[in-house]
Amino acid sequence: MTRHPKTETVASPYGLTKTRTALAVVLLLAVHYALAFDSLRRENPTVDEVAHLPAGISYWQKGTFKLYHHNPPLSKLVAAIPALLLSPETAGLYTTRYWTTDPPSHPDFALLFAYLNRDRYLELFTVSRMVMPLFSVVGGLFVFAWSSRLYGRLGGLLSLAMWCLCPNILAHARLITSDVAGAAMAVGATYLFWRYLRQPSWKGVLFAGVALGLAQLTKFSLLLLYGYWPLLWLARLAIERNFAGWPRRFLRDAGQGGVMVAISLATICVGYGFEGVGKPLGSYELASQSLTRPITPGELAKGRPRSANRLLEVSWQHRINRFRDTWLDRLPVPLPAQFVLGFDDQKVETEGLPAFWLDPNAPPGEKTGYPVYLDGEMRRTGWWYYYLACLVYKVPEGTWLLVALSFVALVVVRRDRAAWFDEVAVLAFPAIMLFVMSALTDINLGIRYVLSIFPFVFIATGKLVPWLSSLRGKARRPMAALVVVGLGLTTLQTALIHPSYLATFNWLSGGPNRGPEHLIDSNLDWGQDLVTLKRWLAANRPGKPVGLAYFGQVNPNVVLVPDRDFVWFLPPARAGKVRPMSATPHPSRVGPSPRLTPGVYAISASFVRGLPFRLFDRGDPAFTWQPAWNAIEPAFDYFAELTPVARMGHSIYVYDVTQEQCDRINPKLLSGSSSRS
Repeated sequence: MTRHPKTETVASPYGLTKTRTALAVVLLLAVHYALAFDSLRRENPTVDEVAHLPAGISYWQKGTFKLYHHNPPLSKLVAAIPALLLSPETAGLYTTRYWTTDPPSHPDFALLFAYLNRDRYLELFTVSRMVMPLFSVVGGLFVFAWSSRLYGRLGGLLSLAMWCLCPNILAHARLITSDVAGAAMAVGATYLFWRYLRQPSWKGVLFAGVALGLAQLTKFSLLLLYGYWPLLWLARLAIERNFAGWPRRFLRDAGQGGVMVAISLATICVGYGFEGVGKPLGSYELASQSLTRPITPGELAKGRPRSANRLLEVSWQHRINRFRDTWLDRLPVPLPAQFVLGFDDQKVETEGLPAFWLDPNAPPGEKTGYPVYLDGEMRRTGWWYYYLACLVYKVPEGTWLLVALSFVALVVVRRDRAAWFDEVAVLAFPAIMLFVMSALTDINLGIRYVLSIFPFVFIATGKLVPWLSSLRGKARRPMAALVVVGLGLTTLQTALIHPSYLATFNWLSGGPNRGPEHLIDSNLDWGQDLVTLKRWLAANRPGKPVGLAYFGQVNPNVVLVPDRDFVWFLPPARAGKVRPMSATPHPSRVGPSPRLTPGVYAISASFVRGLPFRLFDRGDPAFTWQPAWNAIEPAFDYFAELTPVARMGHSIYVYDVTQEQCDRINPKLLSGSSSRS
């Protein structure tokens, strides 16, 4: 077995001076930002972004965080700043029931925001998206800083290159969401805590505490850090076995750890403007199973609150805050009220509700949940191996090669106890996060939910550099070639998928064109390619009507209709699979075509695979700014029988349907039979 020097003294080979290293870091981060920027300007807002930006604007304008508290506010606050400089139209929003109800309806608020700003809607999102890669730049700096401290400057550059050129990071770095921001904050905060453990100081307590609070302002899943950091502290004691003066050290560490937590809580409160801080625990109306208990008939008889949110409304009639009427009832919560309520919302999402609460005919034991898809199967409950499958399908082969080599280096290189603790500090977080998301939640909506493991894994690959330097004889050259090949393959795959990073699938899984066989939704088709379709139609089918079944939250009337060059309509659906969202008829509501006729059709990949979702109507845009229809699975999956003539960013499939195909498919539509049956 080979041995490399202690991490603090790893050399910087190949003439990498501080200046050259700094230039390389700047170059990699500049390439990363340029790739993200070029991609974001070519695509329209995705499903979640449509609600995130208006919510962030409301935080600044109204000083309350009640709208879409489903996620912490940091990324939304940052994204809203450029949009606010363009003075978007918002005055009419705050007098509607979508704002005045409790909680506000963030989907309707977002859609009305789109209608009021329809003439420059895409511009508002483009300028706001431009600041989002800055989170990724910060994450890259932390990746380099940690890796270079462990494995030298070249090791740090290898880790940074993997971060900057990773197509999955680029896919979400451009979006007004919390996923890459959360990954950046997770690695940054843990890096600062690792530095504190190596050299405890009150300065380290301050930096780590503030970073921990910022992480909580980014993503609720990073509450995991409050459990992970104490485990790291225990791991350091166990691995290094340095128990000299342990009573005093324990008191010091416990005291500084308590101050660190207090600083993080203060940071959270500042981020929310201290809104609702100190509200008694028992006064919250909660809905998640973890924070509630079954309601008694007597409590129900006293009356329960009502909510426009159907899930909250139903849950409140069956469960009640478990802390109410206990000794914790009047305990002031040292957290903002919207932080607590947002966390409760997330727990409802992860746990689900008994299905019979919403449908008396539902099977016993069945729970509600998002429809989720994996390897051609659609269901309402997830798979324990879903995120492992996402990694297998979407991580480039070159990255897998580098990760595999890093585990070889982990095994064959001898280390002292301090170096083993450093490896544990980097690798334990991905293992724990994967376990929590796979075994303790039922959210199977995309690889984005585990993006926070990526920076830690990339840091760990930095060890390949000192390992290669320690090799002697003929072994070094082929191993170095493998590292170059791995990084080159990742770079090639990123270049080939640009700018459609959401559709990243590695070659072994069949590439992006076969991606829907494995994964859909935010893994491939998140509504991002409506503007791509518009450009293609202008160049290839000018003036021709197009049948459009679009999986997204951006109203096609906002993108297609203003130019008056496009006429679109809803394609026919399988019998009974498209239903009006409102029972009240309206003259502007047109609905799906009665029959399939020859012509051009553009169908989102998620609909081709049978995913249910909302649909906009082609009628009067003044009426149809909200979705008018619900597509019930599978409504448009019959298009899977046809071969597309083009793919828009791999997420919208374009078909040129012939009369012969219409004659073959129309009888199936009338019968309602599915191509998947």
